[in-house]
Amino acid sequence: MSDRSADVLDLTRQLIAIESHRLAEGRERAVGRFLADWFTDRGIEVELQAAVEGRSNVIARIPGGDGPSLMLCGHLDTVPGGDMPDAFAPRIVDGVLWGRGACDMKGAIAAMATTMAAIASESAVHSPLSDVHEAESRRAGAASLAGDLLFVGTVDEETGGLGVKAAVAGGIRTDYAVVGEPTRLRVALAHKGACFVRITLTGRGAHGSCPEEGVSAVSYAARIVRAIEEELPPRLVVRTHPLLGSSTVSVGRICGGTQPNIVAETCEIDVDRRMVPGDDGVVGELRSIVAAICDGVDGLAYDVAEMPLTSVVSHTPLETRCDAPVADAAIAAVQAAVGPECATPVGVTYWTDGGHLAAGGIETVILGPGDIAHAHGPREHVVIAELEAAVDIYREIVVRLLGRAV
Repeated sequence: MSDRSADVLDLTRQLIAIESHRLAEGRERAVGRFLADWFTDRGIEVELQAAVEGRSNVIARIPGGDGPSLMLCGHLDTVPGGDMPDAFAPRIVDGVLWGRGACDMKGAIAAMATTMAAIASESAVHSPLSDVHEAESRRAGAASLAGDLLFVGTVDEETGGLGVKAAVAGGIRTDYAVVGEPTRLRVALAHKGACFVRITLTGRGAHGSCPEEGVSAVSYAARIVRAIEEELPPRLVVRTHPLLGSSTVSVGRICGGTQPNIVAETCEIDVDRRMVPGDDGVVGELRSIVAAICDGVDGLAYDVAEMPLTSVVSHTPLETRCDAPVADAAIAAVQAAVGPECATPVGVTYWTDGGHLAAGGIETVILGPGDIAHAHGPREHVVIAELEAAVDIYREIVVRLLGRAV
């Protein structure tokens, strides 16, 4: 095992062992401080950028010239351990690293950080300023990069995306970005948007022995769910994208009533809509379905609104041209490190921080080790060889976009 391989594996294990989910004390605070210290120890400029409720993004920077700039971006939070055994005790079995966050996405964070450290170190070696402090030499030598190279570790991706919103609002901007969500080292040029919609029904309560005196919100909710599942899919199947397939709809939650002998006065329906680029008007489309069933019903009121989980930070789709510079560099890097069989661009169905970056004018691709199918569940893992290849890929992208061989 090379030193670089050992470095990325060791860092991934350390990151997994630091809990950074919504139930952990301080949430991402501990892992953010750990990463900040890690970058500082390697002579890399770093700051903790206040994002939300005492939680901070980690911004590391290797300054370059006045040319194009590149961001390596990953989220610091994970989901809780759930039913994964020993979720925060990373273990290696037959070339595979297991643990919560292994693929989503502390493995990619480790690969990005390792890339940053290698570039900073090699810049110091090549720097002509041998009489200055080592850290200063690293920073001065890095000026041979065409532009700035940033690592941005965001908070809150799993619970709404407030971290990436704070990063963009705080002036963190680059020309290009690579978001390290798990793609099995394929270059994802597109992902779906997400819109979570809550339909709230308010009827009229009554004693269960005389239901004709009431208006059951649950009964009308049942009709609405059936209409959503029967009417929307035929419309959505024709809204397609070459890399993403079609838009989708799913009813994820329904909750109403209080007890069997009371006609249900209230009911909520939560709907998950995933949109390909160009699929707009999600809330209005659902509202029209509800209106067709509920308008004119005496004693029944309704509301249809996007939920904060996707509305506070707009979960827009991502679509990057295949001939865009960041796409071209990423495809070439994957081909060089892994082979042509993995170089064909793909799309992913989940939303990422990259959607918000792209909406802010940053040319973005999604590319990272691991498989999304293993994220969030009891078998989360990443193949160690993919971690190692990710370092090579990220380094090659830096070379191609920032114009310096490292």
